[in-house]
Amino acid sequence: MEPTLPAPDPQWRPRAVVFDCDGVLMDTERAWARVQKRVAAGFGVDIDAATETRLMGLSATDIAEFVAGQARRAHGEQSAPSEEAVYRALVGTEAEVVGAVLEPLPGAVETVKALARHVPVAVASNSTSAILDRKMHAVGLADTLRTWVSAEDVPRGKPAPDIYEEAVRRLGVAPEDTLAVEDSPAGSTAAAAAGLWVLGAPHGHEEPLRSHFLVESLGDPAVGELLRGWGMPL
Repeated sequence: MEPTLPAPDPQWRPRAVVFDCDGVLMDTERAWARVQKRVAAGFGVDIDAATETRLMGLSATDIAEFVAGQARRAHGEQSAPSEEAVYRALVGTEAEVVGAVLEPLPGAVETVKALARHVPVAVASNSTSAILDRKMHAVGLADTLRTWVSAEDVPRGKPAPDIYEEAVRRLGVAPEDTLAVEDSPAGSTAAAAAGLWVLGAPHGHEEPLRSHFLVESLGDPAVGELLRGWGMPL
């Protein structure tokens, strides 16, 4: 794959960096997909491979809306769960399933800490607040990050730009001076819509991202090349 958006001026340097969490910093995205499938099945809704791809990167609120809607269509209004019931099931199951796989991806911690020596760094995630807090402490980044923003901190989760707008507000930087690191279409759409420059790190995903820069993952040697070019070596 290649970047889908034009890169900034060669003299551009990030004054802040905002990382996505799942699929970028830790391999929890597959666990979150299992949560969705388990909860959906409990309400009589099947999530096939194509649907799983379409839902990738969305928040629990959006997944709950989808599952409740599918249940209504399949089983009728009277038998369908409320969005709130599906949301509670998602959050409860996420705490159980995702909580068991809190390990950083290769290169993730090193990259975050290298950048934090030079610029303020944050995380912007569609996770719930409690789960995101747990993730940041589990991988040892809580003291490195300036802040982290969950889907519960803003009106709308990704692909809306709200999470990234809140992150740059908290960091006190302009969007155009900020780099976002994303692996999903929903997340890269959110970051680009908020006016950030996007480093795509798809980690094996083949879905096209809205990205200005592209690496395979934070373990890709190309990350070190980028950072050296910006005067921020690993």
